[in-house]
Amino acid sequence: MQISAMNLLHLLLLSAASLLSSEGTDFKIINGHEVKRNSRPYMAYILISNGTHTMSCGGTLIKFNWVLTAGHCTLPYGKAQAVLGAHLSGLSAKENGRQIFSVVKYIPHPKYNSATLYNDLQLMKLSHAAKIGRGVQSLSLPRTYEDVQEGKVCETAGWGWTEKKKSAKYLMEVKVKSINRRECEKRLNKEKLGKISDKMTCTAVGPGGEDTCNGDSGGPLICGGVFRGVVSYGNMDCGKPNGAAVYTRLTEKYVDWIDKMTV
Repeated sequence: MQISAMNLLHLLLLSAASLLSSEGTDFKIINGHEVKRNSRPYMAYILISNGTHTMSCGGTLIKFNWVLTAGHCTLPYGKAQAVLGAHLSGLSAKENGRQIFSVVKYIPHPKYNSATLYNDLQLMKLSHAAKIGRGVQSLSLPRTYEDVQEGKVCETAGWGWTEKKKSAKYLMEVKVKSINRRECEKRLNKEKLGKISDKMTCTAVGPGGEDTCNGDSGGPLICGGVFRGVVSYGNMDCGKPNGAAVYTRLTEKYVDWIDKMTV
């Protein structure tokens, strides 16, 4: 059973807005499909616990011992573990090739704002270097920083809830289409946490309800094979017609900050 962990206005957050009394997830991939095993070797499954509550997020391995995720993927006094090489959700799943790490350092963006989710980025340092192989590889940060073109078809993935309102057993992926910021604000309506800035990018809920939702926060948005954003938030009712999802766009300044912090 989900318990609100933050102000009710923030229930639309893609992860931190819901807490579970046992291992669980938040925002979901809606109307997506199971990925081919090892096809997204950069994906990290992150579980955060403070002894009372747990929450899960997605993340992206960007260096041997660094994962990029969302700034709101946190709990008071919480400690995180990250799984690489995972196809199944959860820490205890039995499958070949998975690597489990403790997170030993948390670096939220210095200008992260929990009310508006501006600068919604966080770096997590792993307890040791990942063993790179077929099922575990890093994803390169962008080195060109143009805005995501309106109408561009992008992809994202995660272990969050499905349209059946149950957490996904397998890593799921979905294709989504980029929209402009004005349209994004219109679709979010009263669920908008603040002005959609040029440091954010948005996608529309697809005609079949394709969307991100609980548990997908922190996962990557990939457009034309390039890592362009990090899943942040969206409408409370995931997958609803005319809805939208918001991502922190990987601008040059953000990438410079990431490079500096992960030397």
